[in-house]
Amino acid sequence: MDKSFNYLISPETIKLRGFSPKLKIAILASGEGSNFQELIDLSKSNKFDIDIRILITNKSDAGCISRAKKSNISYKIIKKSDNENNDCFEEEIINTIKNYDVELIVMAGWMKIMSSRFVNVFRSKIINIHPSLLPSFKGNNAIKEAIKHDSKITGCSVHFVEPEVDSGDLIMQAALPILDQDNLETISKKIHFLEHKILPLSISQAGFIVRNSFKGND
Repeated sequence: MDKSFNYLISPETIKLRGFSPKLKIAILASGEGSNFQELIDLSKSNKFDIDIRILITNKSDAGCISRAKKSNISYKIIKKSDNENNDCFEEEIINTIKNYDVELIVMAGWMKIMSSRFVNVFRSKIINIHPSLLPSFKGNNAIKEAIKHDSKITGCSVHFVEPEVDSGDLIMQAALPILDQDNLETISKKIHFLEHKILPLSISQAGFIVRNSFKGND
């Protein structure tokens, strides 16, 4: 992919922070896990002080599983269909996260809407990446919707998670123009490239906020 396209990241002032001890995170993913891989690579190269404690996926054939296996990262497949109801499904995820002593939960391609109860258990400790410039085009098929509505600009956003879908305080956004020659495939590739840039920076900022909040409660 040609990475020379124009884009803008806001705010530009956010940098990767150092964490000692390393920031303990859980990844929730449903797909191939390219953002997950980016975090693995940054961690392995000691460019980012994160400890990926657990990958949770709701798909037994998700590509992120092989990435976890290759890097010896613990993972757990938790499917709604294996549970009696949605409450049981979420309870298993909650207990798993608590068992791994996680500070921050990162939804990176997690294709499941979680209840307000789940969000409230980990309030202000869950972030999500979404392929649009929120608040525009919330929900599924955001890239398709941007193209369908003849948008001239699109991008991706990382935000704290609230019970309302794709809401919550924004941490960082990346924007790019939609060119005449662009299509779903080219825009998707560009957005994935930008996601890999802003997700680590957003985790760094969110981790800083979480740790400062914890200290403030001591």
